[in-house]
Amino acid sequence: MDDGSQLVRQRWHFLVVTEDAQRRAVADIFRRALSQAAGQPLTEDDVRRMNHHARSTERVFDSLRYLADNIHRVPAFLIPAVEGRTDRASAAEQSGTWGSILPAVWSFMLAARERGLGTVWTTAQGPLERELAKVLRVPYDDVMLAAFIPLAFTIGTDFRPAKRVPRDQVLHWDRW
Repeated sequence: MDDGSQLVRQRWHFLVVTEDAQRRAVADIFRRALSQAAGQPLTEDDVRRMNHHARSTERVFDSLRYLADNIHRVPAFLIPAVEGRTDRASAAEQSGTWGSILPAVWSFMLAARERGLGTVWTTAQGPLERELAKVLRVPYDDVMLAAFIPLAFTIGTDFRPAKRVPRDQVLHWDRW
């Protein structure tokens, strides 16, 4: 008897990289992907957003530079993956895929934080995803690497909420 569970089966996987040689290879790809992304031209909208939020943009870039400079020191990487690719998928298919993997990864990140581990969600693997998949022996044509998450013990516990745009600028009731 078919209970329909295959229609909503879990299609995501977590790949944890801790082996020294693999970590070095993955860190190198991450660094190159960041460098490649930094060389991309900016659109007028990009420049306008960056100028409007100059201080936060500067903090983000500083953090990315620090991460790129220290990525080789990170003891573990979590690379969430999902069966299937969204490259040419419809909006409905994409939302189903991302709606599955995003909560799973976020839950992992919250659980890691509870255990004194720091994480950061990055998408730096994007431009070099095929190369990263090859190094990790992930079948690129069948499995998509959804994110690249460094995982390490934090330095200290002095955490505070990130500065955000005021709620009334991003929260809309009943209509935009």
